Amino acid sequence: MDTTLLFAAALQLPDSWRVSGVELRDGEGGRRELHIMIGFEPGSRFSCPHAECGREACPMHDVRNRVWRHLNFFRYKAFIHAGVPRVSCPEHGVRAVPVPWARPGSGFTLLFEAMVVELAKSQPVADIAEQVGEHDTRLWRFIRHYVDQARLYGDYTGVEAIGIDETGRKGHRYITVVADLAERNVICVVPGKDANTVKRFALDFMDHNGDPNRVTLVTCDMSLGFAKGIREHLPNAAKVIDKFHVIKHANEAVDKVRKTQAGRNPPLRRTKYLWLRNEEGLTGLQLETKHNLQKQRVKTGRARRMRETLQDIHATGTSRMQAEAGFQTLCSWMMHSRLEPMKTLARRIRRHWQDILTYFDHRCTNAILEGLNGIIQHIKTRARGLRNMDYFSTMIYLTRGKLDLATVTI
Repeated sequence: MDTTLLFAAALQLPDSWRVSGVELRDGEGGRRELHIMIGFEPGSRFSCPHAECGREACPMHDVRNRVWRHLNFFRYKAFIHAGVPRVSCPEHGVRAVPVPWARPGSGFTLLFEAMVVELAKSQPVADIAEQVGEHDTRLWRFIRHYVDQARLYGDYTGVEAIGIDETGRKGHRYITVVADLAERNVICVVPGKDANTVKRFALDFMDHNGDPNRVTLVTCDMSLGFAKGIREHLPNAAKVIDKFHVIKHANEAVDKVRKTQAGRNPPLRRTKYLWLRNEEGLTGLQLETKHNLQKQRVKTGRARRMRETLQDIHATGTSRMQAEAGFQTLCSWMMHSRLEPMKTLARRIRRHWQDILTYFDHRCTNAILEGLNGIIQHIKTRARGLRNMDYFSTMIYLTRGKLDLATVTI
């Protein structure tokens, strides 16, 4: 079989295009490369590329030579060379004809881009760039293009319950991630963690057919900025302070008590996780150490029991009324404990009283976002920091946004 016919069939070229030659050449570092030359039949005419023009068989104006990186052929880097015709349209002037194997303006074929986008779901882009022998900036450019294009097809018409959480990077730069609690996927990533963050989400939400007035439930942390943004831009939403964040503040308070005591009681040093983990997660030796410290009537043990009571209220509270009674008793205990971190925690709970109790009306949490946060941290780790926050957002959408990439990569 003629080699050119074989490659023409593999590339699925339309009738107006043909493979005119295939050759192996020496590339960088002495590596061999496969170069595929594509042309068109002499005298060919093409339709005007303008989207609103139906004019066919426009005369050719000139030809511009282009090169695209293609999928490797066995161990060889592969490149496509073609003279891209520009046609002259009486109405729209001189315009370049789009080629069937690549996007306009791209230096890669569609198949190459699709492969890299798929690999980027599970591998660092820097590693992929090394594997394919390209600079990662070039890969990021088209990965972002496909993610941005796929997001245009997102439709959030029926979204009524969302979760909001922020994640930080070194240098105190933050992004806020918004998830659809029903579909369990990320629907928006915006910079910042204040009231304007919620405003930016609301605008993006409306761009995707979402209605801020139909959002009836938002789970989030105790951020005053989020609270202000929700009041202003999601006016009909009940705000639920996520129980995971309440427990997180309790853990921090318990550890502050331990640190205060550790200065005068050396055995408490390096025992942070003895007090923060549930006992079923401790080894036999850790349990013995913890019980021995408790026998000394350390204040940290008292703080830990308060934290466990808080967990029990969330776990066993069957109604808002029952939970409120439990919180009142707990806050009174903490305020009379003479443990300043626990008193601070009690004041924090009282400031967010109604929003914490709203959990018992809806039983919604940020569990999906807590799970996503672990994945997001992994994205940061595997990408060794992601020097660009736009890249960071792109990877979150790509891996957790349930985007329909088939709409833009096929």
